Amino acid sequence: MKPIFDLDDSEILKAGKFLAAFIISFSVIGFLLSLLPLESVEAFFALPTLAILKIFGLDGTLNTSAEPILIILNGLDMPISISYLCTGLMEVAIISAAVISSFGISLQKRAIGIVSAIATIIVFNLLRIVTSILFIIWFGLGVGGFSHDLLFRIFLFVVIAGFYYAWFGWATKRK
Repeated sequence: MKPIFDLDDSEILKAGKFLAAFIISFSVIGFLLSLLPLESVEAFFALPTLAILKIFGLDGTLNTSAEPILIILNGLDMPISISYLCTGLMEVAIISAAVISSFGISLQKRAIGIVSAIATIIVFNLLRIVTSILFIIWFGLGVGGFSHDLLFRIFLFVVIAGFYYAWFGWATKRK
């Protein structure tokens, strides 16, 4: 019977090296990100979210004294919470750890990968948050909750796997 993955010892060693580096990098990056004041990171996403919502004619305020930070929209009975999972910090840690662990790629390309990953996460995260809030307002809490959960899962997969795939293709492309 032929094995599903026909890997030689050098490929297994490379995969093990990547996995070990990923676990260590993810742990270190996760720890360093945990040192950031969470309220500031939440506010970093809440402020532009409120500004974008104003473009759609929605007015409101932020309650930055609460944890998580709350967006209080006029005409909406319940505030919108911007919590840790809304910040994209987990995605930053995962993608950064994967990029760092990609041995054989220059440090310059890895640095570009990390910076562009953070920018991509910020943009997609804001889009996801605003879209979820608009769905709540336009279609109600049931549809809004479902779209939030669906968008969150899609966001996790597309941003992490999609970004890494695109970056790795760019970083390993021959001239």
